[in-house]
Amino acid sequence: MKRAFAFVTAAVAGLLISSSANAAIVSVTSGGVADALSGQTSAFASAPGAVVYDMNSDPGFTGSPVSFVTGSLSGQYATPFGDTTQFASVGTISTPATSTLLLSGSNNYVGLYWGSIDGYNSLIVTDASGDHEVSAATFGSILNPAGGSQNADGSLYINIFSDSAITKLTFISTGKAFEFDNLTVAAVPEASTWAMMILGFLGLGFLGYRKSMKPSAFRVA
Repeated sequence: MKRAFAFVTAAVAGLLISSSANAAIVSVTSGGVADALSGQTSAFASAPGAVVYDMNSDPGFTGSPVSFVTGSLSGQYATPFGDTTQFASVGTISTPATSTLLLSGSNNYVGLYWGSIDGYNSLIVTDASGDHEVSAATFGSILNPAGGSQNADGSLYINIFSDSAITKLTFISTGKAFEFDNLTVAAVPEASTWAMMILGFLGLGFLGYRKSMKPSAFRVA
């Protein structure tokens, strides 16, 4: 618990720093290592106006064709860890592949469950200031290893915040394949405000955890 708290605290602190340093994509964070019960959907999925693409149908990709599949097929695609539903796979039918999804509205947040993240996968996020690349290198030591692991340490829920509307997502894979699911777009509070809220909730939770670990004064003989 202490390790998890320290990790998320550091991530939130990084978000606060980046929000004042950049004029475009203010933060890219990890939702943490996913498991079969949590971490595969966005915390903003129920936000007013949020749209969740569960990849049970094509949300409107253009460019290279996208496969919508379940399970794993050797040499073609692998299920994001713990995902039992249909997911999207870019780079399955043609390689290299570039598939684009246009977004409308004032959505400044994008989240997705990214499976078995490989060095040849990248996501280009386009907002008012231009294109911004997100790749395995973005997350550094968070991924262990950052080389397409099909276990829990290779899949992450990724949260991307911008200070302007995100207008386009471009999924690129030069190998087989770029797998993702539960793509969520939403208009959320300013990233630094959101970070402070999360940090506050984490602090309260950690204090409660420490209190619960103290030995009780009541004993039964």
